[in-house]
Amino acid sequence: MIFEGVARKLAPQSVGILIFFFKDLVAVVLLFLCLTGKPNPEASRWLGVMGKFSALLVPCILLTAVNDPVLAVFGAKQYILFPIVAVAMCAAYVPNHRRELFSFFRLIVLSLFVTTLVAVAQNRLPADNWLNLSVAGDDLSGFSAGGYLRVSSTFSFVGQYCFYLNAMCYCLPVYFYFNKFFHGWAPNVQTVVLIGLTIVATFVTGSRASVIGNATMLSVGGLLAAFCGGGRGLIKIIAALIVGALLLLALQSLYPEFFAAYQARVEGHSESSHTVEIEKRVIGGLLDWTDGWEEAPPSLFGYGLGAMSNGSEKISAYAARWRDAGFWTETDQATTFFEGGWYLVLVWYGFRFWVVIHSLTLVLKLRDLEYRFIGCLAWGFISIIGLQGTLSIQPPLSIWWWLAVGLIICLGHFDRGQPGKKQTQDFNLNAGHI
Repeated sequence: MIFEGVARKLAPQSVGILIFFFKDLVAVVLLFLCLTGKPNPEASRWLGVMGKFSALLVPCILLTAVNDPVLAVFGAKQYILFPIVAVAMCAAYVPNHRRELFSFFRLIVLSLFVTTLVAVAQNRLPADNWLNLSVAGDDLSGFSAGGYLRVSSTFSFVGQYCFYLNAMCYCLPVYFYFNKFFHGWAPNVQTVVLIGLTIVATFVTGSRASVIGNATMLSVGGLLAAFCGGGRGLIKIIAALIVGALLLLALQSLYPEFFAAYQARVEGHSESSHTVEIEKRVIGGLLDWTDGWEEAPPSLFGYGLGAMSNGSEKISAYAARWRDAGFWTETDQATTFFEGGWYLVLVWYGFRFWVVIHSLTLVLKLRDLEYRFIGCLAWGFISIIGLQGTLSIQPPLSIWWWLAVGLIICLGHFDRGQPGKKQTQDFNLNAGHI
C-alpha cells in the first residue's frame, strides 16, 4: 500500500489494475486464513462482530446486485472487508507477541526514510518528471501552489500520502516505546530524526489534510493522554510539543522550499486561513452531516454500494452512468446517503460510533501508563477518522483505521497478560505473523 503509487507508475497499465487491487487480495487471504484456521478467542470475537455487521448490509448488497452484480461485490468489500485487518492483528499478536508487533510497526515507521526522500525529490523535480506525473501519466502541475507541486511521494495520490502521515500519529509512539522496551534505551538522535522527517513530509505535501489532520488527531489524543496520565502524561505532551516546535522552526529556516506549497495555500486568503479550514474540515465535518445530500433524492436503501467510490466507474457501467450524469459525492456522509440511503447511514455510522466508543473504553482500561499513552494517540486517529473520514470511499484509509483499532486491542491483551501495573519483557520468540 505504501509503494503502490511508484509500482503503478513503473508497471504497464494492464498490470497497474492488479497492483491497485493487491491490498484487497491480501485482505481476502487474511479473511480466508482467519475463517479456516483456529483463531484465538479475541480474533473469533471480532470475526463475529465483522459477520454481524456484514449481515446488516445484505439488503444494500442485494439491491446493488439487481443493477450490477460486479458493483455489488466491489461495493460490499468497501464496507465489510477491511475490518479483517483488526481481526488478523488479534490472531497474529494476541495474547503476548509483543516483539512481532514491534517488528511490524518498525517496518512501517522506517518507511518514512524512503517516503520522505521521494517527496523531497518530487519537490525539487520539474512537473513533467515521471515521478511527478499521476499513475495514468497525467500532468499534475495544476495542483501546484507557490510554484511547488503538492507531492504524493510513493503513493498513488496526495490523499493516500496524507492518510499514511496521519497514521504516523500512532505508529511513531508504538515504535519509540517498543524500541526502548526491547533494547533498554531509545536513541534520542533517531527519535529526533524520525520526528523531523514526519514534519517535513507533512508540510511538503502542500496539503491541509495532512497538517490540520495531524494537528487535530495529536490534539485529541494528547488531551486524552494528559487526562489519563495525570502529571506524567502532561509532562510528556509538553515535552513533545517543545521538541516538535523547535524542529519545525529549525526546518522552516533551513529548508523553506519544503514548506512553500503549504504556506502559499494558507497565506493571503482569508477563506483559506487555518481557522476557517479547521472549522470547515474538522468542526464542519463533525456537524454538517447533511452536507452534499442534495446530490441524491432521498431513498431508504440508496442507489448502489460502491457507486461513488474511486475507480468504480472503470469496472461498472452502472456506476459510470451516475458519474456521466454529473453525480459525485466527495464526503463520506454524502457517499453513504447516496449509496445506501437512510438505512446505510444508520447501520454504517452506528457501527463506526460503536467502534470509536468501544476503543475508548479499551484505552481507559489499560493499566500500564506507556500503553495507555500509545492507546490515547491511536484513539485520536480512530475518533477523528471514525466520525468524518472517508472510510467508505478510500480502502487505504480504512486499513490504517482498523490497524489502529487492532493495536488498541493488542495493547489491552499485553496489559492484562502481566501481573501488576508494570509490564515485564517476556515474549514468545517462536511466534510469527499470519
